[in-house]
Amino acid sequence: MKPSVEDQLLGTCRILETLVAPCVADPFARTMLDGLVANLRMLTGALPALPGFIREDNHATARLLAALQPSLASGLADRVAACLAEAEPDPVDNAALDETNGRLRELLAEAVCSEGLAPEQHRAIVQHMTERASRVPMRYVPTAPSTPSSH
Repeated sequence: MKPSVEDQLLGTCRILETLVAPCVADPFARTMLDGLVANLRMLTGALPALPGFIREDNHATARLLAALQPSLASGLADRVAACLAEAEPDPVDNAALDETNGRLRELLAEAVCSEGLAPEQHRAIVQHMTERASRVPMRYVPTAPSTPSSH
């Protein structure tokens, strides 16, 4: 499809940089605008990798939840079982992939707080989260100052 999402995002960046930025005199507003443009550029580069990342994250999180399931309280274990029994979303349905990812991550967040987890299960959770963080395609370093100037 033309223009692609990436084309549209880059076009938005071009307009912001060439038409809007020259009109922004306030230094803080200009820093914020530069940060927004940088964020749009990061999203443009990350978009193609997101579906594959979400699919793999869904699989890895499901495997981890399945391994944790025997140590979870019955109510949570039942919800994990129900979620794991659902059919995988269509690999090209980004909204469905993201929805599944949200449910899996919510269950994992609850599982992390479970009292019955063994130390090796906690280590597996930390390893999962560390590996996930190292693979996430959206990496943005803010350009905005950490504290706004007084206005």
